[in-house]
Amino acid sequence: MSSTLDIIYFGGAFDPIHFGHMDAVKIARDAFPLAKITLLPGFILPKAGGEIKSPVTPFVDRVAMAVVAFDEWPMVDVSSIEEELPTPNYTYATLEVLLVDHPSSKLGWMIGADQLATLPEWKNPRRILELASLVVLPRPAMSPGSTLELAKRVVTALGFGVTVDADALRLDLDGGESVYVMEHAPKSLSSTEVRRLASEGLKKLESFVAAPVIDYIADLGLYQKFEDSPKT
Repeated sequence: MSSTLDIIYFGGAFDPIHFGHMDAVKIARDAFPLAKITLLPGFILPKAGGEIKSPVTPFVDRVAMAVVAFDEWPMVDVSSIEEELPTPNYTYATLEVLLVDHPSSKLGWMIGADQLATLPEWKNPRRILELASLVVLPRPAMSPGSTLELAKRVVTALGFGVTVDADALRLDLDGGESVYVMEHAPKSLSSTEVRRLASEGLKKLESFVAAPVIDYIADLGLYQKFEDSPKT
């Protein structure tokens, strides 16, 4: 896939960041080798349908774990901008600020297919697609073609005309940006499960979390008292 995006943003709680998140970044990097990828840990995160999510772990620690996870990855960085923005951190509002900061850049916003399916329930979803292209990660059980069909249904339901390039796994929107479907799905992991494993012993995290992140968790004693929360 040719690089038609300058910056790809990847938002989430990252509580903690795990190999599933890192695999998603690698997939985007392979598809857009010239784009910078910026992780955006959310300060206070809205969910589809109006629910508000307060992550278990302090914002500063979630940012720090993302930083150490990607410390040696070229053209990948972490931004704490959502701490400075009005809460909850609605995607369209964050993108409006980011576009002011990068007025000549083509922006992408990376989401999973599950998030794509709920996009019409997000705050001002049409505005999101007017400001940035979507970079969509299929679910492990979904083919890229099925994910592209899902994307077409979602964006047409939002009132966009669409031009489909099935070979490139791409949709171009009339009055909006584009949707790019990735060819591969990232590892299916849950931060909720990672937190549970951390509460049982950090040795269990080695197959799920990068070593520098495990060290950070150990140094601060994070997740040693697990509290149930929605999956992330």
